[in-house]
Amino acid sequence: MLPLSEARYRRLLLAAVALGVGGGLIALAYSSVTTWGIDRLFGDPTSEPWSGSWWWILLVPAGALLVVVLRKAWRVPTKVPGAIAYAQRAKVEPASAPSLVAVSVVSLITGASLGPSFGIVVAGGGMGAWLVSRTKDRTTDTEQGYTLSGMAGSLGAVFSAPLFASILTTELSPTPKKQYVAAFIPQFLAASLGFVIFFSVTDSVMLDAFDVSGYEFENKHLLLGVPLGLFSALTLLLHAAIGNIVRRVAALVSDAFVKAAAGGALIGLIAFALPLTATGGSSQLAFATGHAESLGLGLLVTVLLGKMLAVTLSQEAGFLGGTVFPILFIGGTAGIVVHEVFPDIPLALAVAAMISAVPGAIIAAPISFVLIGVGGVGLGVEAIAPIGIAVIVAYLIVASIRLYREAHEAM
Repeated sequence: MLPLSEARYRRLLLAAVALGVGGGLIALAYSSVTTWGIDRLFGDPTSEPWSGSWWWILLVPAGALLVVVLRKAWRVPTKVPGAIAYAQRAKVEPASAPSLVAVSVVSLITGASLGPSFGIVVAGGGMGAWLVSRTKDRTTDTEQGYTLSGMAGSLGAVFSAPLFASILTTELSPTPKKQYVAAFIPQFLAASLGFVIFFSVTDSVMLDAFDVSGYEFENKHLLLGVPLGLFSALTLLLHAAIGNIVRRVAALVSDAFVKAAAGGALIGLIAFALPLTATGGSSQLAFATGHAESLGLGLLVTVLLGKMLAVTLSQEAGFLGGTVFPILFIGGTAGIVVHEVFPDIPLALAVAAMISAVPGAIIAAPISFVLIGVGGVGLGVEAIAPIGIAVIVAYLIVASIRLYREAHEAM
């Protein structure tokens, strides 16, 4: 059980019902507004180079400048935790949530190469934190329980995957693992209700969203988990290296407006030249997996590098948004590249494994990302084993490099 009395735990379960309904409604509103704006301004994904709209080069910096104005007006800090960090802390200040969500909506609509997870986590977590503040049970444990249930309710809706959302929040949360089941129950309840509300309106699910047909499991595919984990770690390290370079260059510019204008213009230019890099990446990854055989290795590698650049530029320009969907795009696209270079590795397995292992290499939520890889690509349960191996290998490689650097710096 959670370190809550039986009465408090019952109240948490009742609150999870309200937070699931509220999370579903919040996710529905958030997703409707951002999807409508993105569809109107950026249209359907296309892979043809230089086929974007030229005015994106003006739109994105204009959006970045507006974001800077809003952040200054609402006193949003320069450094804001990401969605994963909020879930790991299980704490959101209710008073700051509306401004953060509003800035994230503007960011996504005007072309930030970021996803909805940040706004959704802050909105759901803020709702949970506000609800517990109305009660007399304001202990650390009850605040965490309400906040995580709010996050799960909204994530279960927007991801259209209640099991994934509740496992993700439970894996990331500071709850001791011996209390895992007790913590999981209210979050799964909230996520399920959020999903029901969202699905009843949108008829949308994440299962098979990145469908790659024709995969049949063979025992030898277990061995492929090792190289796929290695490729995933290398992909993440390349993304980190590009990010470090961008951040160092951006640090040379002190004025937030100049940084927003320059970064936004570059993001718009990248999207114009490589439309598959535009916006969060969910619909773009669905397009890429559906047209994987016709894209070509050169274009795929260029898109992959362009997306890595656009994600960090978006963060440095001042936009607020999540990195989960962008990194899923990076992982899935890298999986297509691996298949192009090594055709003996099945396309579906490469895509699913790297969708799971690229984020799984740095985020300690292996079960969640295995689920999203298997479910998102539409594979059977037998694929869990090689994908799980890929996640473990990628995580161990990145963790070993991190430990080596820490030890070297301490010498």
